[in-house]
Amino acid sequence: MQAALYTAEGDGYDLLEPGSELELWSAPQGGHWSRIGARVGGLGSDTAELVARLVDPETGAVIASASRTAPMIPTPSDSALKHPDPSDMMHVVHLPMCPSDDGRALDGVVHRLEVEVTELYGDFGTGSVVLPIVPRCQQAAGADLARCVCECGPSYAPGKCALPDGG
Repeated sequence: MQAALYTAEGDGYDLLEPGSELELWSAPQGGHWSRIGARVGGLGSDTAELVARLVDPETGAVIASASRTAPMIPTPSDSALKHPDPSDMMHVVHLPMCPSDDGRALDGVVHRLEVEVTELYGDFGTGSVVLPIVPRCQQAAGADLARCVCECGPSYAPGKCALPDGG
């Protein structure tokens, strides 16, 4: 099993390796999220539950956790492996990253990503992967990047990242 970062509807995934940057995606509803999938072998079902957790590697505290039930389809490169159907971003875990309630910095700071996949409607087999990742604001230079860096940086507090024009 490998963890993967969802890139865009229809485009698929970037596989995550230890130390990979994890995109802090600006969601339409606000805040910054990471869209997590997985590439899995040995699934006897076409449906799985994916659970993703962001963990503080020093304390073991779970910073964020989310899950999603997803249709799993064969990967283009290897039909023995499956991943969530990339035709719709609703098939991947939307992990809420920031802003955080405790003012903790995420942008550029090493954290641990845990991804667990459980086969549904089959033998309910489970697989998991744990790897160090670096959440990172990757927006183009400008207001979106500045908001991400502010919301995902240290000492966030409500109102801290308001634009001067009230936007």
